[in-house]
Amino acid sequence: MAQLKIPLDTQRFEKGMRWKDYMAQMGDTRARTEDNYAKSKLTDDERKFFSGVNQVRYVLMLAENWCGDVHRNSPLIAHICEAMPSADLRVFLRDQNTDLRDTFLNNGYQSIPVVVFFDKDWNEIGRWLERAHAATAKVTGIRARTVDVAPPDKDKQDAAMAEYRKAVQGEYDQPGGSLWRAAAQEVRSLLEQRLGLKK
Repeated sequence: MAQLKIPLDTQRFEKGMRWKDYMAQMGDTRARTEDNYAKSKLTDDERKFFSGVNQVRYVLMLAENWCGDVHRNSPLIAHICEAMPSADLRVFLRDQNTDLRDTFLNNGYQSIPVVVFFDKDWNEIGRWLERAHAATAKVTGIRARTVDVAPPDKDKQDAAMAEYRKAVQGEYDQPGGSLWRAAAQEVRSLLEQRLGLKK
């Protein structure tokens, strides 16, 4: 199978931000991401699986500081990459890297986070986009009863958006972190399938 030609190599990858550097530049959104990093730790079973994945060498994440899905899901991806012994995660700001953004569109959309796993020879293993499917179902329902029904008045729209964000975060904060578990399972399934790890 032919590999997609990506505008990325080791030299450019090295210019991406390491996770701690990405966190350091976040400004007023950093606290939310740090909070989610603390809450989204891997389970023992997840850590055991990902620590056995040696084939992933490079992990590209496209992100932006203002994006709620980035605040909620990039911390989990960081935990996954920290568990994989050979993985090097680098974060690139989507809007400053339009060639990367356009290479990894989500059915034509500029979704983030975009997470792309590569082997040591820059062959793409697979990609994971935005949020878990289970989270998309929850988000769609929350949006339908908040933002989508709010009057067009700016104050009411702003209030509805605040209610929406709080409700979505509340779903992630449920005991057991089921939406983070769903995301971890999707990444695990992707790697199992692409790397032939399923027993």
